[in-house]
Amino acid sequence: GSVNFKFGVLFAKDGQLTDDEMFSNEIGSDAFQKFLHLLGDTITLKGWTGYRGGLDTKNDTTGIHSVYTLYQGHEIMFHVSTMLPYSKENKQQVERKRHIGNDIVTIVFQEGEEPCPAFKPSMIRSHFTRILGLVTALVR
Repeated sequence: GSVNFKFGVLFAKDGQLTDDEMFSNEIGSDAFQKFLHLLGDTITLKGWTGYRGGLDTKNDTTGIHSVYTLYQGHEIMFHVSTMLPYSKENKQQVERKRHIGNDIVTIVFQEGEEPCPAFKPSMIRSHFTRILGLVTALVR
């Protein structure tokens, strides 16, 4: 059988130092959108018949879109923080953390003006994440 993967993608603005702040970003920047485009194709979840990575493909309860790619025969669904449901009432964004916090791999996309961001792996609280990748985009 084929092995498929689900990876988390978290957008972090310059100066954000807690995962609550990062998970509360409702939209990403243009640079973040370009990064997502590099990862894969933006797909509509409702009616999706490929690997869904635990996302709802019938009722839009986990968002309307996601990012998906096929790499060397493996399907990869990205749990993108800004595409998962946002709740103003929920400071911790539990729905977003439920998906990204249970992914083995999480990619943090950090924007900022500093060439060396202040990000530390301890900022992300998860019992499941084993690989944490940091991608930076300098804003000038």
